[in-house]
Amino acid sequence: MPLNTVRRFCLTVLSAALPLMVAAPVAHAQTGIYLQFTGQSNDLNSNGWFYGPTFGVYQDRHSAGPVHIGLDFRGSILKHDNAQFASGLGGLRLTVVPHVIPFKIYGEALAGVGIVSNGASNTHVQYQVNGGFEYTILPRIDWRVAEIAYNGYSGTGTGNPVGLSTGLVFRLP
Repeated sequence: MPLNTVRRFCLTVLSAALPLMVAAPVAHAQTGIYLQFTGQSNDLNSNGWFYGPTFGVYQDRHSAGPVHIGLDFRGSILKHDNAQFASGLGGLRLTVVPHVIPFKIYGEALAGVGIVSNGASNTHVQYQVNGGFEYTILPRIDWRVAEIAYNGYSGTGTGNPVGLSTGLVFRLP
């Protein structure tokens, strides 16, 4: 995907969310730290999937009823044989928390830096669109049952790898 398209996408998402973040009443911010196991399709070559950890922190800062808006910052290191996808991403997060049942649904639009390595390392602009489902298993611990991620890298022949993840979220007081 061309760099201009990635920039336009990020600016559109930010422009749409900024008025909501400014106008929404400030609620008690909810911060979470998470660790996931991720498998990502391999569009780099046809030798299977990439696997490894995804880790990060989010903060839901504004809310309007069951809808929360915030930020997410994450990194991942996914490997297969001698090839690797590594990334550092940040962006907007939208969460729906019904409060009457112990689960939440979220979506994210993230952008940052992706490093694609298959012999030589190349750094690219990366974007990622995520959606997921979390279930509360203890008062401050959620199981991130499933997350699906759609990735894009500028100026590479990697296509658009899809990632699948599961893991734990530790919500801070």
